[in-house]
Amino acid sequence: MKNASLEDVFRHLPIKGDAAFTNARGKFQEKIKKQQLRVLNGFVDELKHLLEEDEEILFASRGVSPFTILEQLTSGGWIYYVKACLLVLTDRRILHFPSGYRNKPRNSVSHIRFQDIESFKGKRRITFRYKNGSKEVFSQVRGGKRLVQLLKRLVATSSTSSPHGGRQNLCPRCTAPLARGRFTCPRCRLEFKDPKAARIYSIFLPGGGYFYTRHPLLGIGDAVAELILTFLTILFLLQFFSDPGKNPVTLLMGLAFGMVLALEKVITVYHSGHFIREYIPAERRFRKIPQGSGF
Repeated sequence: MKNASLEDVFRHLPIKGDAAFTNARGKFQEKIKKQQLRVLNGFVDELKHLLEEDEEILFASRGVSPFTILEQLTSGGWIYYVKACLLVLTDRRILHFPSGYRNKPRNSVSHIRFQDIESFKGKRRITFRYKNGSKEVFSQVRGGKRLVQLLKRLVATSSTSSPHGGRQNLCPRCTAPLARGRFTCPRCRLEFKDPKAARIYSIFLPGGGYFYTRHPLLGIGDAVAELILTFLTILFLLQFFSDPGKNPVTLLMGLAFGMVLALEKVITVYHSGHFIREYIPAERRFRKIPQGSGF
């Protein structure tokens, strides 16, 4: 459902208004209602497909997906755009939708079951520790204080951990849990982008790793930088080998630009490898399979 009105969002999704539209004191506010419906607008179809029977939405918030320090150092401020996400708290779990800088679904989704959360803390920056021993940090969480307030009541009632024990990716076509490191859905056989292809594209095509993982703006910027570095590397090396005097400064310049080009390639491989972990479907469009249907 594209460009739905706010009332359409409320009508088509099971939103628990006394949680989603109230402030920390439990008081209803029309401003909060509009904010929540605006955040959910654009994700109506995805949520209708993913929500389990009688599952209710309690709160939704935009934020930034977990990233490493090295990712931040090599991306700068772009990290907050390419790692943007939507977090949807329900009465059973947290749904995580990578959305990127356009705040639109990327056909990628994961969830965190309450029983898999060992502990959590924070407000704007929320740290989760899972029962499988891993830890993740979601940053820039808008309305994080309210999300944590609601989450405290829900996690306190959960006990037994699931076999996965942490955040788990789901198939966007059939909602089946995906096995870590395996890039084919075990139920519907939907294919996902794989790390081997990402490495090949990153190494042999300027910006290829970013284009392959569907980050075109990063791909364009990286392609321009790589082409300039390639040109300068070849230019200085050709000048050195064609110069009878063999000026060592010319050789050093060529090697320096070559090393920067190689570093650029390594960074692209690193970034595309992290994007691959979001489980990006190989097909841009596919027919969703309703939950519980036989196929």
